[in-house]
Amino acid sequence: MQLFETGEPVVLSFATPIFQHCWPEAEITPVNAGLKAAILARRACTPGTQVSNIGGWQSTHDLMSWEVPELKQLGAWINQAFGAVMSRELGTKAFQYRYGVNAWANVNEGGDYNRTHTHPNNHWSGVYYVDTGRPDPNVVPNGAIEFIDPRPAAGVFDFPGTFLPATWTLQPESGTMLMFPSWLRHGVLPYFGEGPRISIAFNLCVNELSLQKPPDGR
Repeated sequence: MQLFETGEPVVLSFATPIFQHCWPEAEITPVNAGLKAAILARRACTPGTQVSNIGGWQSTHDLMSWEVPELKQLGAWINQAFGAVMSRELGTKAFQYRYGVNAWANVNEGGDYNRTHTHPNNHWSGVYYVDTGRPDPNVVPNGAIEFIDPRPAAGVFDFPGTFLPATWTLQPESGTMLMFPSWLRHGVLPYFGEGPRISIAFNLCVNELSLQKPPDGR
């Protein structure tokens, strides 16, 4: 049990943290070009797997072991996202950790989508958007990721004059990374547009985490 005394009259209890960041074009251009080429080459020679995806192509979950130079930068970005969400959760940046990561590529085209799901037996999950294609502007939202409100009683009644959606829908751009608790239900809406929509999903399982003591030992 944790007790929090904030001194504020209103606090957000049981809030769900979601990391969201889009790296600048100058940083993502060479990384995404290499990742895209490797993923499409792998799709051309392997049948892929079927998990939550309806249509589309999904690689095996060993993507981080592929011999692709750009994966080093992707790994650094994943580590940055983990540091950000855990700093917010712990209230400090002074901690050490060790985690395992597995990742896989997704390629969606022509109405492909992903059913609502979670990522059991993991602590944090995320997705990095390599290329969001050229979505049809007449379809809105298009290929968006949708998070489901985890509070089971949130939709019991309507509050007059307000609209409280049961989902949070995000239309990502190439170079965007999201990270969220693995228990948070989410899915991907159908994609319609020109060119493939390419993303990399990943899971983190934290094996060890410890707070560091301040220099004075207190």
